[in-house]
Amino acid sequence: MYVKKRRSAILCFAWIQLAYLSPVQSKGRLLPILRPNGATANLSSPVANLTWGQIPLEFTMSPDLSLPFPFPQEAAFINIVHALKEIAHGDFQGAMPAQDFRTAAYPEPVIILTSPSGSRTIERKYVVWGLYGALLYMYNARAFGVSHFTLLWNNEEVGGIGFGHPYGDGLDHRAIDDTTSPENTEWADDNSAVPEDEASAGAELASRATAAGEVNRATENLTDLASRLSVTFTYAGRNMDKAHMFMAIVWTLATAAIYPSNERIQHLWTPVDQESPCKFVASAVPRTTPPYLQYFWIVEAVAKTAAYLVATNTYRQLSVLMKVDEVVVGRALLFHRADERGMMRGVD
Repeated sequence: MYVKKRRSAILCFAWIQLAYLSPVQSKGRLLPILRPNGATANLSSPVANLTWGQIPLEFTMSPDLSLPFPFPQEAAFINIVHALKEIAHGDFQGAMPAQDFRTAAYPEPVIILTSPSGSRTIERKYVVWGLYGALLYMYNARAFGVSHFTLLWNNEEVGGIGFGHPYGDGLDHRAIDDTTSPENTEWADDNSAVPEDEASAGAELASRATAAGEVNRATENLTDLASRLSVTFTYAGRNMDKAHMFMAIVWTLATAAIYPSNERIQHLWTPVDQESPCKFVASAVPRTTPPYLQYFWIVEAVAKTAAYLVATNTYRQLSVLMKVDEVVVGRALLFHRADERGMMRGVD
């Protein structure tokens, strides 16, 4: 009853269905999303060739319907990033409450999680995979609107993700600390040269940050912890397709969510390739004392990158300098795979 009530609230105008969902319909019923692209891939979509990476083949999604109440792709993107950022800091293999996510900048769509029948929790890994799959589906079906995705494991329902309107749906939406909205995100535009020897710069600053420590979720509030990170962005090359950048960022968060927040990145890290033209690579500055580049900081920096792109409405290759307590811990690149050789000289 609990699940049905939440779902009916999302799909309160279910009497209308968009005609362009017909590619994934058969004899009046909706088919699960096929892997990796299958019937949902629209050849005119900029992300039609993206794969599902290493998401298990047992996981599929069924888009129940999409309604003619649209929202901007930026809204779906930012709210998905916000949800992934919060979820990524938890145990990937563990369960979480069925809850809602939205940002101050984009009160709609509200992302509404529904648990399987008889439960009030849903496994985080299904939500992570589902959020990536939902955005990919929206692009391929050209259907950014009120919708609900049933999450399936071996064709058994394991939860759901809804995208709904925040008002008049009869739901008590949970207020969540909002640091992903573009207007609530602090960053610096780099109008000067980044130090060539970042390791030396980091060591120099470390002497003034003796209190800096490693990520410790057990003893530190996540909001306070995140405030220790500062990022500097530098545009570094060609223009990029917005959809490619959005999908690369969501895929990066979905992949980073697998790792414990306090695990260190020793040298280079990049998500498993899902054949996107846009790639993300992070590089750790060699350090012998804290702070270090850890997955917590990667997740936070990627979320800030998403907010920066939307706020500036500029979609180009990007370099990201990451500091924790004013100590340089690493840098990242978001770039076109055709420029990989030249761009990687900046992180090797």
